[in-house]
Amino acid sequence: MADRADGPEPPGQALEGLGDRVRRRREERGLAPAALAERAGLDTAQLGDLEGGGPTPALEVLARLADALDIDLSELFTDTKPGPAVVVLRGDEARTVVDEGLVLQVLTPRAVIPGMYAARYRLTRTAEGVRPVRHVGHDWLYVLSGELLVEFGEDSTTLRAGDSVSFSSRVPHRLSAVGREPAEFLAVGATLAE
Repeated sequence: MADRADGPEPPGQALEGLGDRVRRRREERGLAPAALAERAGLDTAQLGDLEGGGPTPALEVLARLADALDIDLSELFTDTKPGPAVVVLRGDEARTVVDEGLVLQVLTPRAVIPGMYAARYRLTRTAEGVRPVRHVGHDWLYVLSGELLVEFGEDSTTLRAGDSVSFSSRVPHRLSAVGREPAEFLAVGATLAE
């Protein structure tokens, strides 16, 4: 990974190779573009743009694609294969995605623990937030600063610095910042064997 001393990569460039990874995984599963688009709730033109190297879509779209491909969301971020027992990831090496009030920093390379991810998020109050998503596994969130509203369908809870929540990620969930300050939080997720 390249050093990122000059800050996060611009939107649309942080996930270099994303389109190729989606296309390869689609082909590995023997899916036609129309079939994957239907499973993910996209139109075929959107999928074609993505596979052709177009701009990085919203996180919610990536989560739906991963679910439709029956893979971990993290598999869309990197081609790194499981390998060494220890990998040190320096702060300036962590992949960062910036998308209109949302900053996502991927903290765990898949090479260490396949099926697990950790990320640091920063959501501004004006951001649209993380739209309702649902995927296989379990998630744990820990708020570092600000206030984070977590909605589970009709239920919701507001978390403040030091608060955490654990839940099955099969439950549709939406995250948004409330209050005056951005919400910064850590998210750790794991796909568990069925």
